[in-house]
Amino acid sequence: MQDLYTNRLILREWKPSDAADMFEYARDPEIGPNAGWATHKNIEESRRVIEMFRESRDEIYAMVLREDGGVIGSIGLHERSPSEGMPSDKSREIGYVLTKNLWGKGLVPEACARLLIHAFKDLRTDDVWCGHYSFNERSRSVVLKTGFSYIETVRKTLDRLDGREVDLLAYRMTRGDFEELETELLERAGIIL
Repeated sequence: MQDLYTNRLILREWKPSDAADMFEYARDPEIGPNAGWATHKNIEESRRVIEMFRESRDEIYAMVLREDGGVIGSIGLHERSPSEGMPSDKSREIGYVLTKNLWGKGLVPEACARLLIHAFKDLRTDDVWCGHYSFNERSRSVVLKTGFSYIETVRKTLDRLDGREVDLLAYRMTRGDFEELETELLERAGIIL
């Protein structure tokens, strides 16, 4: 997995030494539950998640501030789709979390733009989808800023949280959409041709 760069971020492979940084944001009750998973109870849980990320076939990156090298969140491309109606062979899902004290600064749209460029240019993906739960307005804002188009609402059970039923709003970006938005995404990520 290659490192990816934006104006303010490095997206890189997770390291075991990142556990304290992950635990710092993953223990916040406003982070995990908005993404569908329970808050981390201790640093050991964060270590296990990092190990799972490192062993995964998915591309799951640590979001690192270029300014100080601190891990501030996670972003990844996953080989799955929101419903059986969407193909998954050449599709990827983009997912992300960010430490609460950096919300609203445009970092996630910047990281998403860079990962979309990687997905379409390097991985030759046909489409990328992104979703958010109906109660997660911040994630909805990122999805819309990044240029995804709404496709469907899917009823999901939050197995990794509390088992409740929620609505997942699914959005998609096709290769054609990407080609129309490419210049804007390159600018958002800080990539100059």
